[in-house]
Amino acid sequence: MNKKFLTSFVLLLLLVFRVAAQDRIISGKITSSEDGSALPGVSVGVKGTTKGTVSGSDGSYKISVGGTPTLVFTFVGYKKSEVSAGARSEINVSLSSEVSNLEEVVVIGYGVQKKSKLTSSISSVSGKDIANLASPSFDQQLAGRAAGVQVTVGSGIVGQAPRIRIRGTNSITSGGSPLFVIDGVPSLDGNQAGANVPSNPLGDINPNDIESLDILKDGAATAIYGSRAANGVVLITTKKGKKGQPMKVNFDVQYGTTNPVNRLDLLNASQFVTVANEKVKNAGGTADVAFLDASNTDTDWQKVILRQGITQNYNVSFSGGLEKTNYYFSLGYNDQQGAVAANGQKRYNFTSNLDHNLTSMFQLVRSYKLRVLKIQV
Repeated sequence: MNKKFLTSFVLLLLLVFRVAAQDRIISGKITSSEDGSALPGVSVGVKGTTKGTVSGSDGSYKISVGGTPTLVFTFVGYKKSEVSAGARSEINVSLSSEVSNLEEVVVIGYGVQKKSKLTSSISSVSGKDIANLASPSFDQQLAGRAAGVQVTVGSGIVGQAPRIRIRGTNSITSGGSPLFVIDGVPSLDGNQAGANVPSNPLGDINPNDIESLDILKDGAATAIYGSRAANGVVLITTKKGKKGQPMKVNFDVQYGTTNPVNRLDLLNASQFVTVANEKVKNAGGTADVAFLDASNTDTDWQKVILRQGITQNYNVSFSGGLEKTNYYFSLGYNDQQGAVAANGQKRYNFTSNLDHNLTSMFQLVRSYKLRVLKIQV
């Protein structure tokens, strides 16, 4: 009797151990902690083993485990998560974005590199560095802000295209201006009209709308933009709304005056007549050749041509971000009258940048930029 009981007890123990050793299925769904969207392609593994699987298009997964393992969830751009399964058969996981990694890499035309290993020559200028500068054009604000970049203006004509050179002058007969890329779109620069009236397509950009300026100064830029980047590239990024940011309203007003200095001490009409007659006598003449009526022709042409210049700049912007939508709107007006009569420009700006996440994999980006530039010379 005892022998039969012992045999039955051993068989029962073996059956229990066999059941305990059997694998079980753990399932669940993996989502993003930011917007709750499903994350497909997440690697799910059992810590300390080679077992693993990948989440489906809807973020769901199933994995066979034994005992009470620890599951490891990894996905590019998100923090790794380890969860102790215990006796649970369903485990839902929410992964957080790995923000710190984004600050350590630089996206280039032929891949992604760590910033510490990047050998390309790049200078960056933040929009905050030029936000408080009283200048109607961003290209003038670039002067002295980046090493190896020279910005010069040929004359005092308001709105004239400046001469921008990166690493000096590289060509004698061909153009030496760099390539300007605004939000990924190449733009023309310089006097495209080819006439006495300057035409500066870059002068209609509102400096208040600029988020950052990046100058690519070495030959590696040609791998991204081709031969047009032979003289360097200036990357311009405009402002956009940020996710989770409440509506932010900025209103900026600038007003200033300019006055000509060191005016020449010229002769008046009567003095001019006296000097002219003395010149004739010194040359051997006997009669006065200058007989102007000084009382009616005494005009100070410096006062006629020169004046007090006035600069006015008004900007208002609205920016913010909702759960799936980021927005940025701005209105700008600039009126600059030079110190020389009939020399000035007016600029009207409207900018709209709207980003909307349709799904976790699709993003709708709509940008509108309306610029009107009027130059008077």
